[in-house]
Amino acid sequence: MNDSCIQHIENHWKSLTVSNNEFFNQGHFEKALSGYKDALYRAEILNNNVEDCLRLKIPFIQVYIISCNNLANTYEDLGKKEEAENMLKRVVYYLLHLAVNPLVKPDELQSELRMATLAYIRFAEKTHTKKDKQEQLFKVLKEQLKKNNFIKIN
Repeated sequence: MNDSCIQHIENHWKSLTVSNNEFFNQGHFEKALSGYKDALYRAEILNNNVEDCLRLKIPFIQVYIISCNNLANTYEDLGKKEEAENMLKRVVYYLLHLAVNPLVKPDELQSELRMATLAYIRFAEKTHTKKDKQEQLFKVLKEQLKKNNFIKIN
């Protein structure tokens, strides 16, 4: 994909995110949800072009995380707790998936993974998510962190 196309996608993502933030802030959650899904699609396209995004200094990781978090917040306000939880888990799994990409800085990943894990924990505590679901995510997290040499676990 050429540079102008990648930059157009990023700009379209920004525009979608800003306009749907307005809908969200006005309480038009269904409309915001639709727009945030469209923004997530743009974030996914950017993530399919990692090398271009790095070269153009497009923060594709943060773009994807913001999109997922916007959807999680919208689902939560719509009373769709399970969908909100799935979006927060999706961020964690996404970051774990990126850990095998040698182009991505480990320090950036570790920082984002800490924040994503804390966001999930806060949500789980606030919504009284069942402990077995939390433990399942933490088991995967621990295994992947160990596998990718992010942490040393005996």
